Amino acid sequence: MAEGGETAIQVTCPCCGSTLFIDAGAGVVKEWREAKDPRKSADLKDAQKLLADEKARVEARYQEIVKTDKEKGATMDRKFKEFMEKSQGEPPRRPLRDVDLD
Repeated sequence: MAEGGETAIQVTCPCCGSTLFIDAGAGVVKEWREAKDPRKSADLKDAQKLLADEKARVEARYQEIVKTDKEKGATMDRKFKEFMEKSQGEPPRRPLRDVDLD
């Protein structure tokens, strides 16, 4: 790090991840290294794998929604049948109107 009394400082940018090597004695930037962007280094196989993973995740979520919807429909049908069975012996009631409350 130090050569012949020189002090070098390594600074990493928190935003982009690039690295600066600064000579503290002279107050100059000695070297700059650009951060590696994972999107630039990804090849076609990685992109294909990412798309396949995303497709599998979407399909799994869709199947979960379909299953939940079917269960909800079955529950609603069951409740409807229960209410129909309960109301078979009762005569139909007249709806309550505002005029009837006076």
